[in-house]
Amino acid sequence: MTYRDRARGCLLGLAAGDALGAPAENLTPAEIRRRWGRLTEIEGGGTDDTEYAIFASSLLVRHGHALTSADVARAYRTEIIPRVTGPMRGAGFSELGTIEALRRGLEPPLSGLVHQHGWSDGLAMRAAPYGVFCPGDPAEAARLVEEDGRVSQSGEGVLGGRAVAGAVAAAMTGAAPLEVVAAALSVIPADSWTARDIVRARDVIVANDAVFTRDSDARDSVARDSDMRDSDVRDSVARDSDASGGDELPVVEALHQAVVVEHYPWTDVAPEAVALALAAYLAGGGDVEATVTFGVSLGRDADTIGAIAGAIAGAGQGRDGVPERWASRIGPVTGKCLPVVAGRHVLDVADELAEGL
Repeated sequence: MTYRDRARGCLLGLAAGDALGAPAENLTPAEIRRRWGRLTEIEGGGTDDTEYAIFASSLLVRHGHALTSADVARAYRTEIIPRVTGPMRGAGFSELGTIEALRRGLEPPLSGLVHQHGWSDGLAMRAAPYGVFCPGDPAEAARLVEEDGRVSQSGEGVLGGRAVAGAVAAAMTGAAPLEVVAAALSVIPADSWTARDIVRARDVIVANDAVFTRDSDARDSVARDSDMRDSDVRDSVARDSDASGGDELPVVEALHQAVVVEHYPWTDVAPEAVALALAAYLAGGGDVEATVTFGVSLGRDADTIGAIAGAIAGAGQGRDGVPERWASRIGPVTGKCLPVVAGRHVLDVADELAEGL
């Protein structure tokens, strides 16, 4: 499998996970089950997660390994801020705070500290392109994403981005899921909040491996039945997922107990979102559909969890690993949050990133 194919799988998986998770954002797992049973079909478009990932990719294409925080801040000031004439629809707290800080003339790292939302998953959601750009080199992917992150994040928000970039860099080589998680952990301090959450989430999935092995076998059995139409396959998979909900529910509850900050009013907490996304990736065994559908079923910041999980799984499985019914729903972004990226498609962006790898 070529790097170009993996790059396409990564960014397409990110966009699909973002779009699938969007209607479940901020919902509880119980409410998601009540509304959809298992959320398996994309209903609408993606969010700022996909648009910011495209913007980050453009920075890498221009600057490569020489990218600095000053380059990123300059791009915000020349390409994002002049086009913000009203509310940035769908933007997170850290992005809004960064825009205001840069307008006031502040420079990184202060621009990522002053708004006090530096712990958010705003960097983690756009970190995948850095892993694509550094296949097999988690440390370099983490170094580059930190240059980006110093503009808008601080502390655990930066570490969340480093972990995602490191994971994608490993997945770009076809590494096994546990090796990918190990790569994420290798680029962040072991005593950090992010690392502790990743370890806790990993241990929950490993302890319940039989649940997901059983579900995977059921999906494979359905897919092998060549006499079934695509719609019948999807319906059967959904029924299998509903039927296994009793098995998965204790795992979902254990993951929430392990990493979710229940008393905090917002869900975009980087250590939590990154850990849940990596847990979904392990639960899905690296399969894009299994990974993303489990990820968005966890609720909380479901679009970002889906985007991160889809990016990592897509990097491992390549373009053909993303279900065609999802891929066909992904079009050029509208620029509703970032007008500068309007009209761009993640597949074209992936090709630009992969050129020369």
